[in-house]
Amino acid sequence: MLFQSAPDLYLVLSPDLKIVAVSDAYLRATLTNRTEIVGRGIFEVFPDNPDDPEASGVSNLQSSLDRVRQYKLADTMAVQKYDIRKPEAEGGEFEERHWSPVNSPVLGLDGQLQYIIHSVKDVTDIVRLEKRGIDQQKLVQELRGEERFRKAFNANPEPISIATISEGRYIDVNESFLQVTGYRREEVIGRTSIELDFWECPEDRAQLIEKLVKHGSVRDMEFTFRTKKGEKRTGLDSAEAIEIAGQMCVFAIFKDVTDQKILEKQLRQAQKMEAIGQLSGGIAHDFNNLLCVILGYCEAIEGQLPSASSLFKDCEQIKKAGERAASLTRQLLAFSRQQILERRVMDLNAAVLDMEKMLRPLIGANINLCTALDTSLGSIKADRGQIEQVIMNLAVNARDAMPQGGHLTIETANVELDEEYVRQHPQHKSGPHVLLSVSDTGTGMDADTQARIFDPFFTTKELGRGTGLGLSTVYGVVRQSDGHIWVYSELGHGTTFKIYFPRVDKPAKTEIPSAGIVRTMHGSETILLVEDDEPLRRLTLRILKENGYDVLEAEHPQKAIQIAQQHSGAIHLLLTDVIMPEIDGRSLAEKLSQLRPNMLVVYMSGYTEFAHRELFDFDVNLLPKPFTRDSLLGKLREVLALDTILK
Repeated sequence: MLFQSAPDLYLVLSPDLKIVAVSDAYLRATLTNRTEIVGRGIFEVFPDNPDDPEASGVSNLQSSLDRVRQYKLADTMAVQKYDIRKPEAEGGEFEERHWSPVNSPVLGLDGQLQYIIHSVKDVTDIVRLEKRGIDQQKLVQELRGEERFRKAFNANPEPISIATISEGRYIDVNESFLQVTGYRREEVIGRTSIELDFWECPEDRAQLIEKLVKHGSVRDMEFTFRTKKGEKRTGLDSAEAIEIAGQMCVFAIFKDVTDQKILEKQLRQAQKMEAIGQLSGGIAHDFNNLLCVILGYCEAIEGQLPSASSLFKDCEQIKKAGERAASLTRQLLAFSRQQILERRVMDLNAAVLDMEKMLRPLIGANINLCTALDTSLGSIKADRGQIEQVIMNLAVNARDAMPQGGHLTIETANVELDEEYVRQHPQHKSGPHVLLSVSDTGTGMDADTQARIFDPFFTTKELGRGTGLGLSTVYGVVRQSDGHIWVYSELGHGTTFKIYFPRVDKPAKTEIPSAGIVRTMHGSETILLVEDDEPLRRLTLRILKENGYDVLEAEHPQKAIQIAQQHSGAIHLLLTDVIMPEIDGRSLAEKLSQLRPNMLVVYMSGYTEFAHRELFDFDVNLLPKPFTRDSLLGKLREVLALDTILK
C-alpha cells in the first residue's frame, strides 16, 4: 500500500523485464491501468511512437536496463522523449512526453538480481517551456520561494493560471483550474490557451491583454471558455500583470458562473411570465363579464326570432364571434394560471391512452405516434380535461414541426427529483414526481425561439395558422397544477417537452357522470344572486326569472347578508361571484351558512386569484364565465336535483 501510494513514479521489473508492480502515480502519469499492465513486458506496454521516425525511447531504455542487469548498478539516463499512448476511449493516439529515468537494481542475499526499480520524473512541461526559451525552473523556483503563496495557489477553490503575456503559454495552473476545464496537468503546461481552444472568442483574450497593458489589472471580465470536452461555460476573469524572473506574465483567477447565469435567466423568465400573466388575467377577467352579457342577450334575441329570419342568422354570427372571443380569454386565463380548474386525483396514463385514439387522425398518417407508459405510474392531482388539452396542444405543435412526417413519442414515468436537480431548477421541489414527456423529430428550435415559446401570441407559423396561445395554455395549465415544464431542442434535431407533476399517494378517482339528473331547465326555487357587475347581474336576473325562479338580487356582499337576515322564506341556493370588493364569494358563503345552513352554493368566476386558490381545492360547484343561458340553468338544476336525490 505504501509503494502504490507513493507520490513519485515507480515501476518494478523482473530480471526478464516483465512488470511486477507499479505505483498509482505511475499509472496516472502514463494513462494506464494496473490490471492491464502487470505481468506484461515493459516494451509491450510502452512501445515507441510509430508516427515518430526519430523515436529512440525503447532502444535507450533497453540499453540502460541491460547495463543494470550486467553490472548490477544503478543507471541514470538522460532526459528521454518517450511518447505515451492514450486510452482507446480518448482516441488511442500517442501524446508527446519527456521523462528523466533512473533504473536501480534490487539484489538478493546471494547478490543475484531480484528486481529492477524503474523510477521516472515527468519533465514534459519543463522541456516544452525550454523549447520556447522560457526557463521553467527559474520561474517555478521564484514562484515557490514564497511558501504561503504556493499553499494559497494550490488550495484556492477558484481556477488560477499563470501564463506568459506574449503568447498565453501556461507556466502553472492549480487543481481547481484542472477540475473545471477537465484537462490533465501535462496537457496544459507548456501549451497556449489558443492551442487548447480555451477561448470561445479569441478576441476576449486580446481585450484582456489590452486592459492589462493599459491598467495593470482587470476585474470581473465576463468571457466564455471551452472545457476539454468542448462544453461552453461562462466565467468572470480577474487578472494582474506580474513579472517573474524577468518574464511578463498574466496571473489570472476566474470564477465559473455558468450555473449562476442559468439561474438568473430562469428567474428573469419566471418574472416575465408572471408579469404577462397578471396583465393577461386582468384583461381576460373583464372580458369574461362583457362576453357573458354579449352572449346572453344574443341568446335572448335569438329566442324571440324565427330561425329563418335574417336577424336570427345575424345573431348566430355574433354568437360565434363571442364564443371565439371566449375561447381566447380561456387560453389567456390558462396561461396566467387564473382559470377555473376542477382538480382531482387522476391517472395520467388513462388520459394519454384516451387521447391516443383522437391524436392519430389529427396528426396525419405520415407521423408515427408511439407511447411508452410506465405501468406503475403514480397519480397526479389535476383537471383531466385540461391535461388532455395540454397533450393535444403539444401533439399539434409537434405535427406542425414535422411537415414531411416523422416520429411523435409520448412517455410517462415515475421520477425522483433530487437536491442537485432542484439546485439547477429552483422552481422545482424535490421528491417524487410524475413525468410526461412529448418528443418529436421535427425542425427543432434555436435558443431565441425557445426563450419566447410560452409568451402569449408568439408564433413562428405564418399568418392565419395559429393564435400563438397553444403553448401559453400548456404553460399555464401545468403551473396551475403545481407542475413545471421544460423544453429541450436544437435546430434540425427535434424537440422534447418534459412536464413534471408532483406525485400523489392516492388512487385516481373514478368520475361519476351526472348525465340524466337534469330533466328540465325550469325551476321554482328561491335564488340569492350576488354579482357586482351590473349588466351581468341584470342579464342573470332576467334568465332566472324567465325560467320560473324567485330571485333575490344583491349588488354587493353586505346587501346579500342583509337580505339573508331579513327574508322570511327559504333561500334554496346562493349564486355568487367569487372576486368582489370587500368580501370574496367563499367568505360570503361561509357567513351566510351560519344564517342559512341548508342553502346550496354555486360560484361564478372567470378566474381565481392566488389569494383564493384554497376555494378550488374542495369539491365546490363552479360555473365558469363566460356562461350561456343553458350552462347557467343546467348547473342550477344539476345542483338542486342532486341535492334532492341525496336527501
